[in-house]
Amino acid sequence: MNSFIAPRRILIGLAAAAASGLVLAGCTSASTGGDSAETDAASVEVAGVVIEKDDDLAALVPQEVVDRGTLTAIQFDNAPADTFLGEDDEITGWGPDLGRAVAGLLGLEYQAEVSGAFDTFIPGIENGRYDTSWASIIATPERLEVVDIVAVHESTTGVITKEGAGLSISAPEDLCGLRVGALAGSAFLIQMEEIVTLCEDAGESAPTIDSFPQQGAAQLAVSSDRIDAFMTAKGQLSWLLREDSSAEGFEIQPLDYQPNLEGVAVSRDSGMTEAITAAMNKLIEDGSYETIMGFWDIDFGLLDEAVANPDVSG
Repeated sequence: MNSFIAPRRILIGLAAAAASGLVLAGCTSASTGGDSAETDAASVEVAGVVIEKDDDLAALVPQEVVDRGTLTAIQFDNAPADTFLGEDDEITGWGPDLGRAVAGLLGLEYQAEVSGAFDTFIPGIENGRYDTSWASIIATPERLEVVDIVAVHESTTGVITKEGAGLSISAPEDLCGLRVGALAGSAFLIQMEEIVTLCEDAGESAPTIDSFPQQGAAQLAVSSDRIDAFMTAKGQLSWLLREDSSAEGFEIQPLDYQPNLEGVAVSRDSGMTEAITAAMNKLIEDGSYETIMGFWDIDFGLLDEAVANPDVSG
């Protein structure tokens, strides 16, 4: 395991975070997410890494963004360790930390709004309200039709169930006939539709699919037996069971489903895709990326190169 462990972070209860709705976090490169702190006017510290402005990379930023001075983002409030509200209601996680680091390289401040309505993120980026969203944005053909996505991590999909429910889910076929939940607007709903087809083709009962606006609501549905299982990124589920006392009574099933490239959704109107991709690759090349990810105990799915709009056609 990587030596950078994150138990010192205090997670807000999932239900409380879910109730927060849309709030303006006002996070900039000076915020404390991921132990970030402003070191001077030209640098920012992220997860113990000092990030200094790179003039060559900053030259890739469109003048409109330079004049504004900020890299704007919409971030999910409750998907640890990717992106969530931590101490003092600050947005934190490996996604926002990469956002802060990239913004620092580009001479910008990272400024995020926080929302629990994940299904509004892609439309908000598509229409230019936000420049970006960091972490847990899985690259799908449908999304790539309307926004750019810079892949920075590979994740797999996992499932949690109620402890003692007597379920064993190690293959997608094991979901046939079950009641399964996923986050509204997430790629996991698309995956569930694929599993529905798989079950029907095998002559099995299709799973019933429910969508939830918040992970906390899905957890409650599992614990109250309204659904049998909740599907999301396996790394998030591992963090949930390890770090959050509210997750007692759940277990992660063995299923590892469909590796997915995920990362940064970028508004095409912002003109920031090239700059963000180049900045991410500098973080990869100089080791900052691995250090930041390791700070959040993410030592799996790391990429050797950040790729804009990867081929995910199958």
